[in-house]
Amino acid sequence: MLYGFSGKSVFEYKNVEIVFLKHAGFKIKGSKVVYVDPYDIPPDSGLEKADYILVTHDHFDHLDLKSIHELSTPETTVVVPCGCLVEGFRTCELEPGKEDTLDGIRVKCVPAYNIGKSFHPPGKGVGWILEMDGVKIYHAGDTDYIPEMREIEVDVALLPVGGTYTMDLEDAKRAIEEIKAEKVIPMHFGALPETQVDVSVLKSDKVVILEPVYK
Repeated sequence: MLYGFSGKSVFEYKNVEIVFLKHAGFKIKGSKVVYVDPYDIPPDSGLEKADYILVTHDHFDHLDLKSIHELSTPETTVVVPCGCLVEGFRTCELEPGKEDTLDGIRVKCVPAYNIGKSFHPPGKGVGWILEMDGVKIYHAGDTDYIPEMREIEVDVALLPVGGTYTMDLEDAKRAIEEIKAEKVIPMHFGALPETQVDVSVLKSDKVVILEPVYK
């Protein structure tokens, strides 16, 4: 299949459902409904409304106000890095190294940045570690393979692999080998012209390749 997609968009880990929406966008559903970086979600999508929406940084393909509107209710809280402005929504700001517990969901902010390129300098964006219903999920944001990843221990890691703005497939292989995660789901590939890669080269027992809901 195109770009090595598996043909399925949903991965279930224990009692938590992870849905690959598009690009770096995911729905994570357990006792609460959480979205991370929803992007290019069509109007009247029929998707469940969010309890929380996590945004990694303010680039258009991660902070997409139309998608946030589509998925929000007045009770939805948008969780952002400090200094990332999302007007018109109830927000919670965190900086790297800080964490908060929101209705029983533990959210930790971790570093995300480029090495040797200027798209995402340190402090520009973040990654998130979300713990819900006993399952820990790491959304790496837009990042290269960085030393801080060696300290992360989770059940499922969502890692960018498309190159140009993030780590490429070769660096992703290294990250997949070294990161302490039971399963890894590639993301940030295929939706933009600069990120057209064949993720099938990453296939392994550890890697779950999902097909995005929205092409």
